[in-house]
Amino acid sequence: MLIVTVPILAVCTFCTVNIVINLGEEISAMYLIIAGASVASGMLTAFIAAYFTDRMIRRHSKYTFFDFLPKGMVFSEYAGEFTRYGERIILRKLYYIPFEALTSVSRNPKVAPHNIEFKGEIRGYLFETDRLGYHIFEDGELVFDSFELNFGLYETLSSVTVKDRFGNTKLLEKTVNYYWERFKNAPKKKPFNIADYVTTVKKRRPKTSNPLLEAPSYNRDWK
Repeated sequence: MLIVTVPILAVCTFCTVNIVINLGEEISAMYLIIAGASVASGMLTAFIAAYFTDRMIRRHSKYTFFDFLPKGMVFSEYAGEFTRYGERIILRKLYYIPFEALTSVSRNPKVAPHNIEFKGEIRGYLFETDRLGYHIFEDGELVFDSFELNFGLYETLSSVTVKDRFGNTKLLEKTVNYYWERFKNAPKKKPFNIADYVTTVKKRRPKTSNPLLEAPSYNRDWK
C-alpha cells in the first residue's frame, strides 16, 4: 500500500499546487484530471491487491497445516491453483517426516524465528489436493488414499524448512520434540502370539467307576 500510495500522494500534491497557481486557466482542468485518474488507479490497484491477498489467506488457512501422527509428521502447504476444463484445481505440497528417519530439528530464533528446519529422510509430494488424502492404520503407519502414492511418485529429500507459515516456531519446535521423544521411548510391541488370546482345551483323563483302580499302587511284582 505504501508503494501505491506514496507516488499517488506526490502526484496529487503536485497537481494541487499547480491548480492553485494556475487557478482559472485551462491547464488547471488537466491537472485536475491527472489527480483524479491517479486516485482512481490507486483505488483499483488496492482493491485488486486486497482481493488476491484475501484469496491467498483463505487458501493457506485451509490447505497449509502441520499434522502429528503416531510415527511421523505431515507438513502440508498450498502450492497454487489453475483451471482445467472449467474446474478449479488446487495444488498442494505435502511432506511426510517419519520419526524413525528424523535426525534433527533446528531453528534460529535470532535470525529467522518464523522458520524451522527438519533433517532426515523426508518424502515430498506435489499433486492435486484430492489425491493427497491419507488415513492412519492401527499400527500407526500413514497410508495414502491414492494407492500408488504409498510406493512411489514422491521425491526423497534430506531436509525441509518451514518458512513463515505458522508465525513464531518456538511452540512448534517444542511440540515436535515432545512427540519425537515419545516415539523413541515407546515400548516395543511384542510379537503376536495366538496362545496369549486362545487357550487350549485340556484333555480329561479317563476315569473308572471303581475307586480302588484309581488309587495309587506300589506293587511292583508284575509276574
